[in-house]
Amino acid sequence: MLYTISWFLILTLLAIWSMGVWVLHSFAVWSIAGVGMLVNHSQPVERLMPPGWVALWMPSDFILAIKEGSTTVLPWIQSVLAEFPSAANWFSPLAWLLWSIGFVVLVIGGVVFHALISMVRRTGGATGIRTESGDSRA
Repeated sequence: MLYTISWFLILTLLAIWSMGVWVLHSFAVWSIAGVGMLVNHSQPVERLMPPGWVALWMPSDFILAIKEGSTTVLPWIQSVLAEFPSAANWFSPLAWLLWSIGFVVLVIGGVVFHALISMVRRTGGATGIRTESGDSRA
């Protein structure tokens, strides 16, 4: 009975692992595809600035630094985003690699758990457990 419970636990963890990797892969591919659509929609720098009521509390040098930094960084970010959808091709092999590593770890854990149950049953385990001959170990 313990063997069945242990392997049921391992298979349940494997199902949870598989669903987790699948959901993470789906979300990553979906988000990368969404980023590709954002590339052509460049935002004006004014939309990145803080609202007027917040700008009253900020020094003008800070606001000027934000404007200069964003005009410098935005073209670079846009070029990176343009290349981002091609990275989605690597997500499937990466997901399979991660899934297989988790699968191997879970199966090895199941085998170790199975061996531990076997050793405990063979030695009699705790006090008061009856052995095959019927005598009680104390």
